[in-house]
Amino acid sequence: MRSFRYKAFGLYIESELEIPEFLPTDEEPGIFIGLGEVPDQLVSPQFIGVRFQASPNQFILKVDNIANYYAEAGHTITVQPSENAEMADVRLFLLGSVFGALIHQRGLLPMHGSSLVFGESAIIFSGVSGAGKSTLAAGFIKRGYKILSDDISVVSVNKQNLPAVSAGYPQMKLWADSLEKLGIDPNSLSRVRKQLNKHNFEVVDAFESAKLPLSGIYILHTKNSPGIEVEDLKGIEKFNALKNNTYRLNFVRGLGNNEANFNHLSAIAQNCFVRRLSRPSKGFSTDSIIDIIENKLHSIG
Repeated sequence: MRSFRYKAFGLYIESELEIPEFLPTDEEPGIFIGLGEVPDQLVSPQFIGVRFQASPNQFILKVDNIANYYAEAGHTITVQPSENAEMADVRLFLLGSVFGALIHQRGLLPMHGSSLVFGESAIIFSGVSGAGKSTLAAGFIKRGYKILSDDISVVSVNKQNLPAVSAGYPQMKLWADSLEKLGIDPNSLSRVRKQLNKHNFEVVDAFESAKLPLSGIYILHTKNSPGIEVEDLKGIEKFNALKNNTYRLNFVRGLGNNEANFNHLSAIAQNCFVRRLSRPSKGFSTDSIIDIIENKLHSIG
C-alpha cells in the first residue's frame, strides 16, 4: 500500500491515509498512521467518556458512521473508516481529538488555541469553542502576521524549563460569517463537513514552520456588557486558566499523564504572561480587538 510522509505539530509522520492538510516531508518518521481494524474496547480503561476510552498509552475514539480510531504509545494511530464515510470527515476527527490524544501520550501539551508569530516568539489565543480564536487569528493574518497553528497549539518545554510552540499545518477552519467579516467569500472555499457552514481556509503564504519560544497567552471570553477588557492573570487563577484551556483536558485523567501536563502548565505560568481578554458577545469589531492587543504588545516591547 502506498504511504505518505508529512510534518505537523513538530512531528514526522508516515501515513497510509492521504492527509492533504499536512505538509509533505522526506524526514524519517516517528509517527505511523495505518488503516486497519480498531479494538472494540480497551481491556481495562482508566476513563470512559462520550465516544472515547482512555488508559495509559492507549486511546480509542468511535464516531458513528465516520470511523473508529486507536492511538497507542504516542507513535501509532490505526484508523478504521466506516463504510461510505467521507474521507474529509475521517480526517477531521483524526486531526482533532485523535492527534490531541497522541500529543498527550507523548508528554507534550496541546493548548486549545491558535498561535501567531510576534517578533521572534509566539503568542497563543485560547478560549472555548466560539470565543473567536480562529477569527482573531485570521484578522492578524490579514494585517501581515504569520500563523503557527490553528485550534491546537502544541507546547513543549526544554531543559531550561522554557516553553515553545511547534508549527501545526497551514490551514484554518472558519465559520462563514467570520470569513465574510474578513472580506472572503465562503462559497469559494470547501466545507469542513457538508452539514457545517464552516470552511477550510489555506494560509500557506502566512504559515510559519519554525518552532518558536512562547511568550504569552490571551484567553478569550465573551460578556454581555459593552467594551473590551484585558486583565493580567496571576497565581492560581493564572494556572487554572491555562489548565482549563488544555485541549481535550478530559483525556488526561485516563491517559495517566497528569504529571507531564502539570509540568508544562507550570512552565508556562512561570515564564509567560497570561491575559484574559473579554469582549462583548455582540456589537464589536475584530479590528478593535487587534488594535488593543497590538498596542499592549508594542508598549511592553
